[in-house]
Amino acid sequence: MVNAFLQRLSQAADLTDGELSAVDELCRQPKDIAAKKYLSRDGDEMVSFPVVLSGWAARYQILRDGARQITRLLLPGDAFYFGSAPNGVAIEEVITLSPCKIVNILYSDMRRLIDRFPAIGEAMRTYGCMENAILASWVVNVGRRDALERMAHLICESHYRLALVDLDQGQQIHFPLTQDDLADVLGLTPVHINRKLQQLRQDDLITLRCKQLTIHDLRALQQVAGFDPAYLTPRAQSQPDQQSPRAAAA
Repeated sequence: MVNAFLQRLSQAADLTDGELSAVDELCRQPKDIAAKKYLSRDGDEMVSFPVVLSGWAARYQILRDGARQITRLLLPGDAFYFGSAPNGVAIEEVITLSPCKIVNILYSDMRRLIDRFPAIGEAMRTYGCMENAILASWVVNVGRRDALERMAHLICESHYRLALVDLDQGQQIHFPLTQDDLADVLGLTPVHINRKLQQLRQDDLITLRCKQLTIHDLRALQQVAGFDPAYLTPRAQSQPDQQSPRAAAA
């Protein structure tokens, strides 16, 4: 299996084979985690950070009334590295949304690796900048876009991010989010989520069946969303073809 974390870091910086091998060594003992299992809880001491090698997970916060707001989707290759200070405490809950392959990397091991290979530190810094850009985009999505635009934007973003670590992905993606999950991501009710998914289906833009999402017209979906993938480009490079994330990742 291709190490999606290495793919993500390779998008962020030019790493040598030796640097990639050093990171790969930290990922040698992944664990298979079932869906709906906690990877960290609010207030946990964080001496290590989880890296998602496959599957989907989420960062979220619980409001006073018990409502949940998902603040970040962790897709293959993503790490919960910037949500807490090294040896500090977790400030969010992290839970698997689907069966995942997870590796926990000690902060101390990563610091030693960065001291030895500064380029890895640069890759992690650039990855952190992309995380911040996604957070800003989510604020705009929930705060200013209407419900249909929010849904379309989330689908376009997820498709693009997955394509960065899977060059053979095509227009069909594994999409394990339930309507309750989508409601907690987009700040909508499950009933509203259902209506907007139906609208996208009726417009022949997507098909969602058995957790497999097929995009029939990516460019039209991007136009509905007002999607511009520039914020997902982790380092300066030529502007990718928005219709083909595969071309951007190649």
